[in-house]
Amino acid sequence: MKKIILLILLFHPSLILAQKSFYINPFSNSYWLGVGGGVTYVLSDFSKSQPEFYSRGEFEYYFESLSKGIFGIKLAGGYGLLHGKSSSPISIGSPLRNSTDFLTYFLDGYAGLTYLLNFDGVSPYLTIGGYSSYWYKVLDERRNNAYDTKRNITIGFFGETGLKIKLADGLTLNLSGTFNYPNTDEIDGRVNSKKDLYLTGLAGFSVYFGGVKDSDKDGVIDRFDLCPNTPFGVNVNEFGCPIVKDSDGDGVDDNIDKCPNTPRGVVVDKYGCPLDSDGDGIPDFQDKCPGTPVGFPVDDKGCPLDSDKDGVIDPFDECPDTPSNVRVNDKGCPLDSDGDGVPDYLDKCPDTQLNIEVDETGCPKEQKSEKEETSFVLQGMTTFEAGKSVLTESAKQELKKLAELMKKYPDSKWRIEGHTDSQGSAEFNKRLSQERADAVRKYLISLGIPGENLVAEGMGENYPIADNKTEEGRQKNRRVVVTKIK
Repeated sequence: MKKIILLILLFHPSLILAQKSFYINPFSNSYWLGVGGGVTYVLSDFSKSQPEFYSRGEFEYYFESLSKGIFGIKLAGGYGLLHGKSSSPISIGSPLRNSTDFLTYFLDGYAGLTYLLNFDGVSPYLTIGGYSSYWYKVLDERRNNAYDTKRNITIGFFGETGLKIKLADGLTLNLSGTFNYPNTDEIDGRVNSKKDLYLTGLAGFSVYFGGVKDSDKDGVIDRFDLCPNTPFGVNVNEFGCPIVKDSDGDGVDDNIDKCPNTPRGVVVDKYGCPLDSDGDGIPDFQDKCPGTPVGFPVDDKGCPLDSDKDGVIDPFDECPDTPSNVRVNDKGCPLDSDGDGVPDYLDKCPDTQLNIEVDETGCPKEQKSEKEETSFVLQGMTTFEAGKSVLTESAKQELKKLAELMKKYPDSKWRIEGHTDSQGSAEFNKRLSQERADAVRKYLISLGIPGENLVAEGMGENYPIADNKTEEGRQKNRRVVVTKIK
């Protein structure tokens, strides 16, 4: 008895360790139902195997295990076809006949012992056991029965290896390959001393239920877990409870300590991280400015930034890009002693009197000697003959003066507008106002003003500046207006 116990411990050392952690394989005491389909490959007297269909249903039960490895039993039954060909005829059947191929229909059954390694997501396994087959129909090349009597059920053995891939709790994808030794030579219809063999490749699904659960995934199943809600990844003892450990001595257990390397003596919060009272991202034990207002950007010492080094911190600095060594006011902006809008460090005239317009250097601008004129009005009664667009001599004298002024602004553009009173038709007044504006433009061009600087347009009677019901008003409305537009 002692020798048996010793052998068990030698070949299954995980049993010893499992007693400490109470680990039980999650597949322990679980029931499985599966279906699958695939192909067959026969090794017989016919040299060329042809793939054929095979399907199988199975039942499995796994015993209790205290390690990743677990034993179980498998019961299965299948239906399939075997097909072989030969390049030359072979004598088969009873009575004998020549045939270049055969096709066998069969039923089979399995009973075996399985060893599976549970690696959570993927579980490889190996099954060996007894095998029985019944080939109820063997056909020759003409698809006639090769035997005139029913065949006996044979007993052989099989070996199978495969993978179970977990798709969800209670559902796996199965991939497997099976070696079948039916212990007979009659499957292909030819009887001799060479036993017939065949292989199957399967893919299918299994559902399983029962088993044991470890809800918090700490390695201790719920049945033995005194702390069933332990956070994932926390080290636990044999009862499934967190192992209390405080590596940095801050009073917060390692399993919830988000700052496990805090220096000794530093005050921490409930998560084990150093306090940061002003919330600037620099812990108190490193913060040289512990009372920084919330939201202020700080340097690596926890003090508010002063990007331009002018002595006014950025949150209060209205001029954050002041050059180095420039004197500033309490808002961080360069001083402007004479209040002319040009800071002292750029001001070439630092004592300019108040309200004096200055240039970009801080010095007074030169005063213009004459006021720039931009608009001129020529009254119609003195500019044109009645109802015509011919300039009078007095109008020409006025336009000469205007031309001299225009020459002072060679790059300027001028607009010439002709206006009339409301006497006559609107169409006549529109045409007359355009002809008068054109006459003024033509004369100014003759005096040396570039034509591209002059735009003439007749406005007709549409823009009166006085009452057209009186003679005085109509005289004011008959006019030509010349305006500087650029």
